[in-house]
Amino acid sequence: MPTAPPLAGGPRMSALDVSLDPPCVPAFVAGVWTLFADCTTYTTIFIPDGNTLDGNGHTITALDPPGGFQGPVLRNAPGGTVANVINLGLTASLAGTFGCMGGDNRLRGILFDGASGNVTNNAVITIKRGLSSGCQEGNGIEIRNFDGTGTKTVLIEHNVVRDYQKNGITANGDVAATITSNMIQGAGRVDYIAQNGIQFGVGATGQVSGNSITDNFYTGCSHQDAAKTGCIPFVAAGLLLFDIDPNSIRRSSNTFINDQFNVLLVTHQSLDS
Repeated sequence: MPTAPPLAGGPRMSALDVSLDPPCVPAFVAGVWTLFADCTTYTTIFIPDGNTLDGNGHTITALDPPGGFQGPVLRNAPGGTVANVINLGLTASLAGTFGCMGGDNRLRGILFDGASGNVTNNAVITIKRGLSSGCQEGNGIEIRNFDGTGTKTVLIEHNVVRDYQKNGITANGDVAATITSNMIQGAGRVDYIAQNGIQFGVGATGQVSGNSITDNFYTGCSHQDAAKTGCIPFVAAGLLLFDIDPNSIRRSSNTFINDQFNVLLVTHQSLDS
């Protein structure tokens, strides 16, 4: 079985790091990159267009280089229109000392940007910076499409997504997402960020069914607090429908536990897409 170069492509930090934090070196056969060991990366890993990354039950861990980790841990190649991620553990061990990242440098676990495909049977855990960051990044799984090339179709199924910073699963833009049979768990009652289990936003359509969505609850600033102190009130939701027609999202058999709102429709609010 041929062995491919390290997927991440970025330099290792030192010879010591190579021995303690093995780089991601998959085997490649017929469009499928398969991991045969746990591994680490200091840079975004790109999936070549039309290919599948099969974690084979192993875990990729993102670590901070000097200046902090930037961008998603794993994503489709720029310009790539199809990618798949299956059977993978994905996590991050990142410091909260580098501040908030914006734009393409925002932290995400798995990102499909302008790509169709499947995200199936993965465990995406601890996609966050530090322990209690309020930065509006750190989505576990995010699919988005704003490139004007037509609707992208993605199946997100049988994943475990927990201990994320902002959202568990996000679908934004011209995408048709089927999000089904996932287990999504936020941080519970926290005062530093308003989390959402699943977000459909900015024109996204699709289906959300059979998911367990728990522990998304913001305690930082209520409307009563705002009246007293002038703070800006936010709320958290198990399922957030942002700036979309709610009839475009088919919903069935989802379970909500300990979410501030089970389903929340927001027609206009300044949110980072």
